[in-house]
Amino acid sequence: MLKALVIISNEQTKEFGALLAVARAEARKREHADKNLPILALKFFPELGVYVAVYGAQEIEKSEVNRQSG
Repeated sequence: MLKALVIISNEQTKEFGALLAVARAEARKREHADKNLPILALKFFPELGVYVAVYGAQEIEKSEVNRQSG
Protein backbone atom coordinates (compact mmCIF):
# COMPACT_ATOMS: atom_id res chain seq x y z
CA MET A 1 0.00 0.00 0.00
CA LEU A 2 1.31 3.44 -0.88
CA LYS A 3 0.84 6.48 1.34
CA ALA A 4 2.07 10.05 1.07
CA LEU A 5 2.98 12.88 3.37
CA VAL A 6 3.62 16.57 2.82
CA ILE A 7 6.82 18.20 4.04
CA ILE A 8 7.12 21.96 4.33
CA SER A 9 10.79 22.81 4.13
CA ASN A 10 12.55 25.33 6.33
CA GLU A 11 16.16 26.44 6.86
CA GLN A 12 17.10 23.06 8.39
CA THR A 13 15.46 20.93 5.70
CA LYS A 14 16.68 22.41 2.44
CA GLU A 15 19.09 19.59 1.59
CA PHE A 16 17.86 16.34 0.07
CA GLY A 17 19.36 14.22 2.87
CA ALA A 18 17.57 16.22 5.56
CA LEU A 19 14.26 15.99 3.67
CA LEU A 20 14.70 12.24 3.29
CA ALA A 21 15.42 11.89 7.02
CA VAL A 22 12.27 13.85 7.87
CA ALA A 23 10.21 11.71 5.47
CA ARG A 24 11.55 8.48 7.00
CA ALA A 25 10.94 9.66 10.56
CA GLU A 26 7.40 10.87 9.84
CA ALA A 27 6.46 7.71 7.93
CA ARG A 28 7.83 5.58 10.76
CA LYS A 29 5.86 7.60 13.33
CA ARG A 30 2.61 7.53 11.35
CA GLU A 31 2.78 3.78 10.80
CA HIS A 32 4.06 2.93 14.30
CA ALA A 33 6.91 0.98 12.69
CA ASP A 34 10.04 -0.30 14.37
CA LYS A 35 12.23 0.35 11.33
CA ASN A 36 12.35 2.85 8.48
CA LEU A 37 9.81 2.38 5.72
CA PRO A 38 10.92 2.69 2.09
CA ILE A 39 10.61 6.20 0.67
CA LEU A 40 9.71 5.54 -2.95
CA ALA A 41 9.54 9.13 -4.21
CA LEU A 42 10.32 12.61 -2.92
CA LYS A 43 9.18 15.43 -5.17
CA PHE A 44 9.06 19.21 -4.86
CA PHE A 45 5.93 21.01 -6.07
CA PRO A 46 6.99 24.64 -6.70
CA GLU A 47 3.42 25.86 -7.23
CA LEU A 48 2.65 24.78 -3.65
CA GLY A 49 6.09 25.26 -2.12
CA VAL A 50 6.06 21.80 -0.51
CA TYR A 51 7.66 18.39 -0.90
CA VAL A 52 5.59 15.23 -1.13
CA ALA A 53 7.08 11.92 -0.03
CA VAL A 54 5.50 8.64 -1.11
CA TYR A 55 6.30 5.62 1.02
CA GLY A 56 5.40 1.96 1.15
CA ALA A 57 3.28 0.94 4.14
CA GLN A 58 2.36 -2.56 5.20
CA GLU A 59 -1.28 -3.48 4.92
CA ILE A 60 -2.87 -4.47 8.21
CA GLU A 61 -4.91 -7.65 8.15
CA LYS A 62 -8.52 -7.42 9.37
CA SER A 63 -7.84 -9.82 12.23
CA GLU A 64 -5.00 -7.61 13.45
CA VAL A 65 -7.23 -4.51 13.31
CA ASN A 66 -9.84 -6.28 15.43
CA ARG A 67 -7.19 -7.20 18.01
CA GLN A 68 -5.90 -3.62 18.15
CA SER A 69 -9.33 -2.05 18.57
CA GLY A 70 -10.66 -4.59 21.06
